[in-house]
Amino acid sequence: MIWCILALVLFVLEMFSGTFYLLVISASFLSAGLAEWLLNTSNNTNAILATFFSLIGIIIVRVWQKKHPRENKAKASDSPDYGQIVILSKPLTDGLWQVQYRGTIWQARFTQPTHAKAGDTAYIISHNGNILNLTLSASTNHQE
Repeated sequence: MIWCILALVLFVLEMFSGTFYLLVISASFLSAGLAEWLLNTSNNTNAILATFFSLIGIIIVRVWQKKHPRENKAKASDSPDYGQIVILSKPLTDGLWQVQYRGTIWQARFTQPTHAKAGDTAYIISHNGNILNLTLSASTNHQE
């Protein structure tokens, strides 16, 4: 019974972590609990079963993750901000600009050198953290 309780606890923790590892270990603990219930196995046998299935499951997850790498960069079409117009308020230090966008003030940077001045409009093409990347031309390839 303890194996099934541990499996449930790990399953709930998995919902907060977002990885497959706790799910694999949870399934392994569940298999040990089922073995105990159906076959009346000892705790040592259950521990060996849980360890074996955990190792096999983790290896399967690692192989799958290597074949299907997660893309960390958002595509240009994923952000509704890309292609939107901002108004340049004033230049700041280090090539940054203060811009007006969505009713508030943001920091922005041009991706290529430009001769922009306060009051000009620019287009958002990507972002780096909370700094918007801009261009003066509306027809530019989006980049991250």
